Amino acid sequence: MSFPEVKHVPILAQEIVQSLVEPFSQSSLDSPSCWLVDCTFGGGGHTASFLKAFEATPALRRHRILALDQDPEAVQRGKLRFQEEIRAGKLEILQENFGNAGHLLAQRPVLGLLADLGFSSDQLEDRSRGLSFQWEGPLDMRLNPTQGRSCLELLQQSSELELEKILRELGEERFARRIAASMVESRRRGQLPQTTKDLVDLVVRATPPYARHGKIHVATRTFQALRIAVNEEMEMLDRLLQDVVTRVLPCGRAAIISFHSLEDRKVKNQFKNKDFFHALTKKPIEANEDELRVNPRARSAKLRIAERLPV
Repeated sequence: MSFPEVKHVPILAQEIVQSLVEPFSQSSLDSPSCWLVDCTFGGGGHTASFLKAFEATPALRRHRILALDQDPEAVQRGKLRFQEEIRAGKLEILQENFGNAGHLLAQRPVLGLLADLGFSSDQLEDRSRGLSFQWEGPLDMRLNPTQGRSCLELLQQSSELELEKILRELGEERFARRIAASMVESRRRGQLPQTTKDLVDLVVRATPPYARHGKIHVATRTFQALRIAVNEEMEMLDRLLQDVVTRVLPCGRAAIISFHSLEDRKVKNQFKNKDFFHALTKKPIEANEDELRVNPRARSAKLRIAERLPV
């Protein structure tokens, strides 16, 4: 099986490597081999940076990396790209949602954990997924197409109040009520959007004319909200923070990149819990201008890092 070349550029890779590899550098040579976990493998950019950092220092080469992703295509692509590292025992790649990682990590000594909560460029630009309003595609939006409801099914099955709540809370959409009402009315008439283009047209019609030409596309927040809802991102983040990070990571560090104020608030509040963590970032780390020139999608990224207190 062949895959298109990976386009995704890892965000804040240098800052993440410096922060997460440090505990491995401090571990004694007679301590057991430990794991660094990339919970959101995606295009493999962060994993590649971790492998390079471990290889550059002989004392770190005994440690290993576990990469997880719910997207079966990302997993297969990664196994082809890193087949030598996998054969050498330096890397293991598994298909799993980061919120369900607890059972995989419970028996492994973990010194570092990364979760990048954004969608990769490869996923957004795959028209068959329907994740972006920029290309026409089916209203699916699932990262794992074999599980859960598609976006179209969500629109078919949700009440007007449920849709309004999704748009308002997950997309911070100011016209959530109008857009939700339009969705339900279209459904009543048997004209529910079937493609991304159809959904964009609905959002444009439901938005007042004066608000259709802002700094961002009028459908941006609606698509963001529906992507998060379809993939249950908030629920999975809660499980990551509560079940995985606090219970499975007995020491070491956790780094989480968020792209939405609701996500960032959850991470911030958990890392402020002094029973479990020592926060290493009082304010989130953001991409500098040099990185933004190369990767404009990093503009909304917020990185928080915390050290897990010994139990």
